[in-house]
Amino acid sequence: GLVKKETRFTSKFPAKEIVSKIEEAAMPLGFNVKKNKYKMKLQGEKTGRKGQLSIATEIFEVAPSLFMVELRKAQGDTLEFHKFYKNISVGLEDIVWKSGEDAKKIVDGSVAVPS
Repeated sequence: GLVKKETRFTSKFPAKEIVSKIEEAAMPLGFNVKKNKYKMKLQGEKTGRKGQLSIATEIFEVAPSLFMVELRKAQGDTLEFHKFYKNISVGLEDIVWKSGEDAKKIVDGSVAVPS
C-alpha cells in the first residue's frame, strides 16, 4: 500500500490546548518541540534510517470551534513517521474528534459537520 507522508485529524478543542497536548505527547517519544503560534516543528532526537525524523504540524480552523491538525513528515523515514503517529495518537485520544479519511471528508466539505 501507499504510505502517506502526512496525516490529519480534527478536534473540537481550542487550538492552544491542541498545541500543548501535542507537545506533551511528543516529548516522551523523544521529540523536541519548536512552537510558532499554531505551527509546530517536532524534531526527533534519535537518528533513524533516513536521518532524524522531523514533523511539521499546523492547526487550521475549518469551522467555528472545529480545528484540523495536519502532521506532515518534513524529513526522515516515512515508516518511522507512521510509527510516531501511532504512538502520539495514544496521547491525543481525548482531543481527537475524527482522524484520517473522515477528517479529510469533513474538511473537503463532503460531510456535513454535525452542530
